[in-house]
Amino acid sequence: MSVVVVIGLFLVGLIAGRFFKSYSVVRKRASLFMMWAVYLLLFFLGISVGNNPDVIENIPQLGLQAFLLSVGAVIGSVVVVALLMLLFHKNNRLS
Repeated sequence: MSVVVVIGLFLVGLIAGRFFKSYSVVRKRASLFMMWAVYLLLFFLGISVGNNPDVIENIPQLGLQAFLLSVGAVIGSVVVVALLMLLFHKNNRLS
């Protein structure tokens, strides 16, 4: 899929979101649709990974690397959010 199509669809969604922002039913349905779309994408990602013999053979090595990358990403995200909260919410305490 080209970048132009992705950006175009994003802009159409943005305009539709602005147009339907006062309709709570649309917001609820959009939230539900997004949740199931993510589940469907994860399912197809699992199928894609399961069909790749190189990935299946290297799961022990990839497992440790994936774990370390995940932990690093979570720690980095928490640190950045804490710094941004300190920067932009000086009067509020971190909870």
